[in-house]
Amino acid sequence: MIKSPIASGTNNLNIFRRHLAHCRRYSELSKKPFTYWPATSGDRRADCRDCSVWCLGYLARETHVVHGQIRPKRIFVSLGTNDWTAAEMEFARLYERGLLPPVEVGASMLDPDAITVPQAGKRYLESRTGASLDPIEKDTLDHYASLIEQRLFPYCELNGIHFIRDFENRDVCSRFTESWRQLRRGVGEFLAMSTRKTEMQRFRTFLRFGVENGWLAKSGTDTIRTKRRTTAQQEERHGLELTEYQQILAAPDSPDLTRQENAETRAVTELMRWSGLRISDAHKFNDSELVFNERGDGWNVDFIQKKTKKRCICPVSDHVLEMLQALPGRLEGGKKYLFTCSYTALRERVSTLAARAQREKPFSHVFSPHCLHHTFAIQHFHEGTPVELVSKWLGHESTAVTVKHYQNWIGSTRQVAEKVSRDANAGMLAKAVALQIGHTQTGRSLPPRPSEPGIVSRS
Repeated sequence: MIKSPIASGTNNLNIFRRHLAHCRRYSELSKKPFTYWPATSGDRRADCRDCSVWCLGYLARETHVVHGQIRPKRIFVSLGTNDWTAAEMEFARLYERGLLPPVEVGASMLDPDAITVPQAGKRYLESRTGASLDPIEKDTLDHYASLIEQRLFPYCELNGIHFIRDFENRDVCSRFTESWRQLRRGVGEFLAMSTRKTEMQRFRTFLRFGVENGWLAKSGTDTIRTKRRTTAQQEERHGLELTEYQQILAAPDSPDLTRQENAETRAVTELMRWSGLRISDAHKFNDSELVFNERGDGWNVDFIQKKTKKRCICPVSDHVLEMLQALPGRLEGGKKYLFTCSYTALRERVSTLAARAQREKPFSHVFSPHCLHHTFAIQHFHEGTPVELVSKWLGHESTAVTVKHYQNWIGSTRQVAEKVSRDANAGMLAKAVALQIGHTQTGRSLPPRPSEPGIVSRS
């Protein structure tokens, strides 16, 4: 521990971890101790890493006047991080500078050039709005806002991370990504691997923005790699059985929603089921994307996919068309958008409708709105629709993508086709035998009956 008095012009600081009231390492102690730098491997293993790192002591140029004399000023401040590596970097900056940098009243940052996490997050979201030079679509911006405001900000506040430059450290980034859980459906559960990869890509984009603006020297996510799944580990695509979809159709309306809101929920469910739209495309669906087909005897949905940026044209059933045309919608930019709520609300309403449908009999697989997209594809495969057509309707780059996604279902369709072929061959063979018997009775001869598989004919 530092002793006083100490000569002015001396750098003499100690860094330590200041354990918070909720610290799990010292949960049994009412007064938490200070833990100094973990010098041994045992100390590092026991280190909780949840509480922030502080410094205590004196800096060469930090002085004040006491009884007319200049005396060293005692320093007792947070280093703005809970990571030892980042704390040592900040500690070295303090020693090099010899004093605390000037800050605004109530500010927690030590370096006036350091950008806090809230400042960086707010600035990034502002840079991607419609009024900026690099705008993104509103629902995409909502995803970034969810990552930054609902994941990043609470995590940093809980773990004592103040500066965006702390995310130069790979371990800090890794620990943040490991904290990701479901925020809405199945709150607290781990994210699916596909969702984690998407969130990681958004996080990388956010940190890259910070690097480009000079807020941090590098991104700690650059060396984080997500392991690719092998073929056996590929995520299975599951649609709904026809009986399960019938349960959704028979489910009661939500008493918490208005008549229009319930009608929109039913309509978007049917639209995804019968046209294969993803919910991101269904949410922004408007009347200009309903067009006559080339024969003039029906309607198509004609839209640009948000995910692939490809144009997709797919037939739409008459009953779905009637449901869509009955919606009042909302006018924006000369177009009538059929669904008036936010993307998140629309997704929640479809999920809640499916939950009401499963009160008596659960589905065989976990439901998400994307299951309706899979249902469209899988039911077409069961009916024998060519892969080329389904691939085109789904907006895939090639049939290889479709086969990769639905290879198990295409395989089951082939098995059905093989059974139909065997049954048809058996029927034709029976007719040939009957015909041969008839010709024998009339004295006319036919070629000998072909031997069946596995039976050796004998002369």
